[in-house]
Amino acid sequence: MICHHDSCICETLNELLLEQFQLATQKFTFICEYDKIDTIPFILYTKEDSEPFRAHLHSSCTIFFKLIDIDDGCATLRLLTGIDIDGYITDDVDDLFALYQTDKCISIDCNCFLGIQPLPPKLVNRKLPDIDQVAPKGSGSSGERGMEYDRECDDK
Repeated sequence: MICHHDSCICETLNELLLEQFQLATQKFTFICEYDKIDTIPFILYTKEDSEPFRAHLHSSCTIFFKLIDIDDGCATLRLLTGIDIDGYITDDVDDLFALYQTDKCISIDCNCFLGIQPLPPKLVNRKLPDIDQVAPKGSGSSGERGMEYDRECDDK
């Protein structure tokens, strides 16, 4: 749906949703091997303190989202989990290696947000390198990747 609300963020989210739809449905003439992209991930910044908006995800939190729908100044977002190159959950853009969709969605009022930072679609479902092949012998790869999942949002 199209949002007809007088919000700069609402207009930007409308454009993002349109581009996301085009990427997911576009057919190319000269590109044979092309994985359809159905997600343009992004970070939202709050009006209150210009900090990234955090949504709770299980016992952790995330600042990464996919736009599902927008209508009358409200947007439905799917929460994305950020992963670093070692397979640990992160919300630090500098450490971000991949993003994975979750089954959690939230609705937001677009008027509560000041800015949006789109992220490269290639981060979505990006495969992690095989640690056993990359790490030198005896480096102590423990296989406990992703165990950081239970840390709290307020740790930062």
